[in-house]
Amino acid sequence: MRFRDAVAAAARGIAVIGLLTLLCGPILTVEKDMPIQEKPFVLVVNGTSAPAVVTSPEDGAAAWGIVLVPGSFMNDIDGDYLPEHGNPFTAKPHAYKDLARQLAAGGCAVLRYARGGVTVVDKDQAQAHRHFADRTAVVAEAVRVLRAAVPTVRHIALAGHSEGGPVSLLLMTTDRATKIDAYISLSAPALRMFDLLRRQTAKSVKDGMASFGPTTYSFAAYEQAMAFVREGKPVPADLAKQLPPMGVWAMDETSKRYLREYDEIDSRKLIAEIGCPVLILQGTEDTSVDPDNAAKLFEARKGNPAPTEIVLFPGLQHFYKKVPAGLDPMAAFGLETESDPAVAAAISAWLSKGAAH
Repeated sequence: MRFRDAVAAAARGIAVIGLLTLLCGPILTVEKDMPIQEKPFVLVVNGTSAPAVVTSPEDGAAAWGIVLVPGSFMNDIDGDYLPEHGNPFTAKPHAYKDLARQLAAGGCAVLRYARGGVTVVDKDQAQAHRHFADRTAVVAEAVRVLRAAVPTVRHIALAGHSEGGPVSLLLMTTDRATKIDAYISLSAPALRMFDLLRRQTAKSVKDGMASFGPTTYSFAAYEQAMAFVREGKPVPADLAKQLPPMGVWAMDETSKRYLREYDEIDSRKLIAEIGCPVLILQGTEDTSVDPDNAAKLFEARKGNPAPTEIVLFPGLQHFYKKVPAGLDPMAAFGLETESDPAVAAAISAWLSKGAAH
């Protein structure tokens, strides 16, 4: 394994893959002078229909295909988070669009897809598949679609961003039929989900009070409530009153169950098991997934004969934006500047030097 710094530079739900609907409509508009093309597709799986886009080099040919597996919250096709998709905030980092286009300009074919704006085509089936493990069925379908869309693709890499990391690892360790040649960890956690949430909240604590924007609340009450949720027990009403109305404790039971299922995923154990090459990428200014998660994932790979590399990007946050000095973490999360092309460059270089071998 090798360590270097780059400066500037997830049983029926799994079995049911569903039908593919190809929308061979017009090529999407792309930025002027970018030597790439984009075509819309639809992933139909588990009773839902999710929009997807395949971005490829201008001639439509690529040896490597990459599926971008999105993280938490309901993102649109570009990786933006909008209230109309059920998000409690608005953020437009468009990181998935940036990364896909940068990678395509470097010779790769990339499929990205939305978790927000998804159409329910079978209500009962969709309801039955609201489990964390069911996210892997969408990824498996995305791989199939990408191979069909770009016949020249010989190798497939999964690039799991944030929560998409555990989803990717779960697929790779449970679905042997979906052949994956390389795994790219994009700001993905090593810690279990509830431990990650606690760490994020603890950063805001001052004099025993946690804060989220202008809202403050007892950190002790937060820890008690989260312990109840993690154990699958109802949060006492008097305890809930001490907390903001929006939070894990206020979610419906299906959503809480999903989080508990996510919490059961041990990314360090899974990443140690996969037999393909692994690239771990992390920005040093990430306040959503602390940078030491990357080091923990890298450490977990020791003893695995497949090559593993870790690249840290100084000054970049969760979506690989450069963070101005002194910027508030919430403001930094919502930066709308272009994602640093150094990340795509690192991926392209890693793949081109033989990640498939």
